[in-house]
Order: sequence, then C-alpha cells, then structure tokens
Amino acid sequence: MNIVYYCKHCKSSLGALHDAQASPEALGFTSLSSDERADLIEYVASENTAYVKTVCEYCESALSEHPDLLLSQTPIQ
Repeated sequence: MNIVYYCKHCKSSLGALHDAQASPEALGFTSLSSDERADLIEYVASENTAYVKTVCEYCESALSEHPDLLLSQTPIQ
C-alpha cells in the first residue's frame, strides 16, 4: 500500500511511503477514533493508496499567529 501525506489546508504534498509494509498500529492510525480516521484518512482502493491529511509547518505557524484564519472556509491558500 502507498501512503501519501498532504496538508489539509494548503494541499501541499508532505511526503509519501511507497509499497509501505508498516502496519496501521506502527503508523499511529489505531490511536485515532473512528471519526478521526474517517476525517483524516481516505483510502482509494483502485490506487492502493491511503491519503492522510495533516498540517504542514507553514500552515501551523500561520494559524498559531492568526487563529482567526480558522474561521474562514479556506484559511490558507
């Protein structure tokens, strides 16, 4: 399975694991609630790929300096 990490705000690619043999436990996915997993991980069976939403350093910094950005539908573009 391939695993692709991307920023949920700016959509930039943060990294990928190709042909990953790591278990969901090793990746920390099992520590998420089922609602969190549904919100943060999208599995595309036809691509054998899991897309994982996270936050990049740039967006994290921008949001910590300007928390009002979270009120916007698209806080960082």
